[in-house]
Amino acid sequence: MKQTLTKENLLKAGLILGMIAFAVVGRMAPHPDNFAPIAALGMLGGYLFASRKYGLTIVMTAMLLSDLIIGIESIEMRLAVYGGLMVAVLAGGILRSAKENRSFFLGLPLASVGSSLAFFAISNFAVWAFSGMYTLSLEGMILCYVNAIPFFWNTLAGDLIYSGMLLGAVRLTQIYLDRRSVLARI
Repeated sequence: MKQTLTKENLLKAGLILGMIAFAVVGRMAPHPDNFAPIAALGMLGGYLFASRKYGLTIVMTAMLLSDLIIGIESIEMRLAVYGGLMVAVLAGGILRSAKENRSFFLGLPLASVGSSLAFFAISNFAVWAFSGMYTLSLEGMILCYVNAIPFFWNTLAGDLIYSGMLLGAVRLTQIYLDRRSVLARI
């Protein structure tokens, strides 16, 4: 079945390209370590699109493009980072199921914190296992996680701020548009 370029498909493509561009610029612009909009945009993609493939495409494409400019330290590390960011897309999909505004606005910071924690656990496990910076022992793993705590705070702050702004703005727009459509029927 041939898909035509409808207004909806063009809007979806433009939105996805805009989100990718924002993520790349956000990652390339000067910022504190790990304080970038990538996870929040993955969360937004998971929230906006019924198919998770769009959210995953946004995150993976933005990371790949910016990695080609910044450089890639190792395939193992990149796979772990990309995998850790996929959790944000899943968290956004879970938020989509929040029908009530209260549950959405309570769930948003929880989803951001959960996404940040998952990214911290996955990416730092890869640092311990593949970087050669730590001994492959329990003590080495503990040291790796302890040394990564300052980076975690930046990740958490970035995820909370960017997801709060982006997903909060989208949800408030949805609330406003729904109220307008209800008023239009009266």
